[in-house]
This record gives sequence, structure tokens and C-alpha cells, in this order.
Amino acid sequence: MKMRTALSLLVASALLTTSCAPSAPVDNSATDAAVIQALDKQWSATAARNDLMGTVAFYAYDAVLLPPNAPIAADRKAIRESWAALLGPNIAVSWKVSKAEVAKSGELGYLYGTYELSIKDPKGGSPVLDTGKLVEIWKKQADGKWRCIVDTYNSDSPLPAAPEAKSSGEDLQLPVSRQPINYSFVNSNPG
Repeated sequence: MKMRTALSLLVASALLTTSCAPSAPVDNSATDAAVIQALDKQWSATAARNDLMGTVAFYAYDAVLLPPNAPIAADRKAIRESWAALLGPNIAVSWKVSKAEVAKSGELGYLYGTYELSIKDPKGGSPVLDTGKLVEIWKKQADGKWRCIVDTYNSDSPLPAAPEAKSSGEDLQLPVSRQPINYSFVNSNPG
């Protein structure tokens, strides 16, 4: 009887010990990576529809945008103004994710990919075409939703060659086809 009671106490003690021990955290990183990849696909489709407010809505309130050849857009207004220059009736923009990954902690994720941009010349000339790459950092918010907190992109186009010095002292200008791409002319009214 004593042996049976001792064995029962040992089993009960073991069950209590294992049931009260902290469980290992569940690794949902692959599922979360698929979520941010799907969100990014929706984001690209929203931008392709020239939906400015919808495009900006994918950012967290404390997000930053690091556009090429421009200062950091460190608040919603600046991010909105930067996107307003890229969205419009003569512009087509889209991007695709190449890789998405989320930390095992489930709080932060990143992705990188490629973009395509086409700006039609309103005067009927050749469109400006650009391709490049992008990096986004996403953070799971207090409400459980993923939002982009850092966004940057840059062109694959090479920098123009440095002009050769002229002996006449004239101002040097690069031919239009060799100028760096400047998107600020696209939509000067961020409306």
C-alpha cells in the first residue's frame, strides 16, 4: 500500500511539475512572413490604383520613408507628400516581394523585392521607365496588425558619368538621357 501511495504521489508530482512549467513559445514566423508578403501584395495593388490614402495606410504612425535623392520622410505628412509625387494618372508603379522573413519573436519582419515604375510623357514622348529594389521593415502593432515602419527603395539605373571639364569655363550639363531620375516633377501638387 505504501508503495502504491508513493508511486501515486510521484506521478501526481510529475504531472504538476510539467503542467506548471512554462511552455516553449510557438514559432509562427513562417505564417507571419506569409502575412506580411500578402499585405505587401495588397499594398502594391493599392498603389497601382493611385489610391494615395490607401497606400499611406500601410505605414505605422511612427514609420519613416527613405526615398532616393530626398530627405527622410519622418512623419505621415511627409510620407503622404512623397507618395503623392509617385501616384497619378500618367504613372504606373508596382512591386513584388523576393523574400520575406519574420523574427522568431514574432514582433519584427522584413522583406525585399523589386519595383517597376513607368511615367508617361503628357506631351506624347517616350515614357520614363525605371526598375529598382526595395526593403521594408514591418512591425506587429499592439492591435496585432502588421504595419510598415521603415521603407526604402532605389533605382537600378546607373549614375551618370562625370562630365569632362571644358576649358571654356561653360556650365556643364549632362544630356537628358544621362540625367539621374528625379521623380519630383511628376506631381507637384500633393493634393
